[in-house]
Amino acid sequence: MTAIDDSAPVETDRELVGIVAVADNGVIGKDGDMPWHIPADLKHFKETTMDHPIIMGRVTYEGILEALGEPLPGRTTVVLTSRDLETPENAVTARSLEEALEAAETAARERHDAADRIFVAGGATVYEQFLSALDRLIVTEVHEEPDGDTYFPDWDRASFDDVSRDDRDGFAFVEYVRRSS
Repeated sequence: MTAIDDSAPVETDRELVGIVAVADNGVIGKDGDMPWHIPADLKHFKETTMDHPIIMGRVTYEGILEALGEPLPGRTTVVLTSRDLETPENAVTARSLEEALEAAETAARERHDAADRIFVAGGATVYEQFLSALDRLIVTEVHEEPDGDTYFPDWDRASFDDVSRDDRDGFAFVEYVRRSS
């Protein structure tokens, strides 16, 4: 069960999972895009998040729309934004963390065969807002130090256990699980 410190506690029985590709210098983006192209990471993201709701910010969502011409297929995208956006059937907007989590819960139950996970997929502000509530982090560690304008927030690595690592050429897929208190 996850609780988020927003205006009121938000709870979910589903696992709340952050998923991110982050360079050695903390960069996750530049000019609304990733400053690298790693096909294996894109495939890993797709396989990991397929058939699950994903919470993301407007800039991340718009970057995906620009790249794909549509929201991520096979997933419900919950866009955390204060703006009014028109969204297709597999995307919804939310104005608060609580509303985003409620929308993701509804999508998990009604569209994704009671999926056991809700993913948080950026950007930096969204990661920062959800970080204290994440049960798990799935990180692609990109062994580069590119220029960027968006960084993954500082996080307490001591609060997580490294439960799996798959080292590749120039990057690694690493999974962290929050330690029980």
